[in-house]
Amino acid sequence: MTRPAATQRSKARADLRAPGLPGEAPVDRSDVPPAIPRAFGMAAFAMNRFIVDQTLRAARQFDNDIEAMTLFGVLAHLNVAHLMPPGTRPSQALNAQGRLPDLPGRMRPIRLRDLCQITGRPRETVRRKLLQLQAQGRVRRLAAGYVYDAACVDAPMRELATDGVRRFLATAEQIGALLRDAEQALGPASARPRSR
Repeated sequence: MTRPAATQRSKARADLRAPGLPGEAPVDRSDVPPAIPRAFGMAAFAMNRFIVDQTLRAARQFDNDIEAMTLFGVLAHLNVAHLMPPGTRPSQALNAQGRLPDLPGRMRPIRLRDLCQITGRPRETVRRKLLQLQAQGRVRRLAAGYVYDAACVDAPMRELATDGVRRFLATAEQIGALLRDAEQALGPASARPRSR
C-alpha cells in the first residue's frame, strides 16, 4: 500500500536537523563534547522534562490548544527578534521594568505565508488559529502582517515565564553537573581519541 502524495511530500520536506526559528543554528554534530553521549540518557531526560513540563504549563494559558500556543509564541518571537539580536544586553534594550520600550510601534509584522513556512502548518490552519487568537485579543492584524498584542501578556503569563526561566536555569545547572560527572568518568580529554 502506498502513502498518500501529501504524506510523501511532507516526509520529503521534513529536515529534522534544520533550525526551528529563523536565525537559529541547525543541528551541529561536528564538535559534540564526549561527555554528552556518555550522559545522554540523563541529560536528555532532564532537558525533555523541562521542555514538556513548560509546554504543558504554557498550553493552559491557551485552553490546551498547543497549536495556537505555538503559533502565538512564534509570532511574538519574530515580532521582536530584531530588537534583541544575539549579544544584546538588557541594559541596551530594556527599560527599568524589564520590557522593550515603545514596543507596539517597533514590532515587525509577520505575514501569514511566512508563519506557514516557518511552522510547517497548512495555510488554512494558521489562518484559523490567527483568527482565534485575534478574537481572544492576543493578536492584531495590520496591513503588513500580524503582531501579538503586548497587552495580553498579563500577570499569569509573566509569572509562568519568570518561573520558566528559574526552572530552565536549574535544569541547565543539573545538566552541567551530569556532564561534569560523565567527563570525570571518561578521564582526561587528551587521553580520548576524537570521533568523527
